[in-house]
Amino acid sequence: TDLEKAKLETELLFLRTQISPHFFFNTLNNIYSLALENSKKTPKIILKLSELMRYFLYDTKKNKQSLEKEIMSIQNYLDLERMRFDENLIVNMNISGDIKNKKIAPMLLLSFIENAFKHGANKNIGSIIIDIDFKVENNFLYFTISNPIPAKPHHSQQDNYTGGIGLENVKKRLALGYRK
Repeated sequence: TDLEKAKLETELLFLRTQISPHFFFNTLNNIYSLALENSKKTPKIILKLSELMRYFLYDTKKNKQSLEKEIMSIQNYLDLERMRFDENLIVNMNISGDIKNKKIAPMLLLSFIENAFKHGANKNIGSIIIDIDFKVENNFLYFTISNPIPAKPHHSQQDNYTGGIGLENVKKRLALGYRK
C-alpha cells in the first residue's frame, strides 16, 4: 500500500541521516587546526568536504544511486582522510568488473569505510594500510575492506564495549532497500 511504501521511505531516509555526523565534526576540527597553522591544505580540504556534503545532501535522495557516484563519494572521503593522516596512510583501492549503469543504496558502503578508520587507522601509530576492493560480477557487487588491527590492550575490550549504530544501520538498510 501507499502508506507502507511511505513508511519504508521515511525509515530509509532516517537511517541515511544517521550516517556519522562525527565524520563532519572531526573534519571541521581538522580544518580548524590547519587554519590555525595557516596550512596550504585548508582550501583543498574545505572543497573536498563541500563536495562530499553536496553528495550526501542532494545526490542521495533516491533509494538507489549509481555505483559510479557512490565510489566517487568514497574517493572524496578517502581524500579527506589522506590529508588528515599525511604520509602515514596508504589506501589501495581496486575496482574490477563493469561499474557503469549499476545501482546501489546510497551511502551504504561508507559505514564500512568509516569503521576501517575508526577501529583501525585511528587506533594505530605509524604506517597504516587499508585495502578496498570493488568487484562487479554477474550483476553482483563484492565489496571487501581490510584495515590494521590495533595492538590488544591488557584488559578485554568487550568489557567496556558499547556498539555504534553503523553496522546495525547497514543491516536495516539492506533489509529495507533490497526486499524481493
